Order: sequence, then structure tokens, then C-alpha cells
Amino acid sequence: MVVNVAGVGTTLAWDDPQLTRGYGLVRAQLQAGRANDLLGVAHAAEHGEKVPYVLYHPGFTRSGDASARPVEESVAAVHDFIDDPPKAPLTAVDRGRRLPLTLRTLDAGDAARLAAITAGIRA
Repeated sequence: MVVNVAGVGTTLAWDDPQLTRGYGLVRAQLQAGRANDLLGVAHAAEHGEKVPYVLYHPGFTRSGDASARPVEESVAAVHDFIDDPPKAPLTAVDRGRRLPLTLRTLDAGDAARLAAITAGIRA
């Protein structure tokens, strides 16, 4: 099983996936979050029956900000996934709430598109 602990992304610049133009910190974070989500969807489509994939967003975790969740609380869900792995090829959880896999940000067509772009970049 793969547990991807990351923030949830909302946007992807298809015309510039590496953000070579107009780079910004927030834009890069949103791009990375969305790419993580989509690459998880692509993994689940190809390998999820053998190696399930969990997209887990714990919310803001305390790393200096006293108003965020304690690390122990954020990590507890990861232990739960390990102790009782999901049976589904893909599971998405945002701050303890299971998300429907029909969300636009988890679109299988977009996932395949990003996987192809990533393979091209790696080649």
C-alpha cells in the first residue's frame, strides 16, 4: 500500500506543468498537490488491485503554528491505514473524511494525461 500524505490540490497548468513561466509559491503548492492526487489516481488505475493507494490530507499540522493539529493527531490516521489497509485500489481522505472518487480533482482522464506528460519528461 502507498499512503501519500500531501495537501489537496486544486489547479494544474496543463500548458506549463513544470511552471517554467509565472512561478509562484502558492501556485506551485497547488500544482504539486493536484499532481500528487492525479498521479495517485493513475497508480491506482494501473496497480491498485495489488498495491492500493491512499491520498491522505491531514489538514494543517503543527510545525510551529500553535493553532494547527498536533503531529500525533495527523499521523494517527497513517497508522490506521497500515493496521487496516483499505481494500479499494484508491482511497481519498481529507481531514478524516472519505472523499468521493468522482471529484473533478480525481478525474481518471486527467490522471492518464498527467501520467503521459510525466513519462515524457522522465524520458
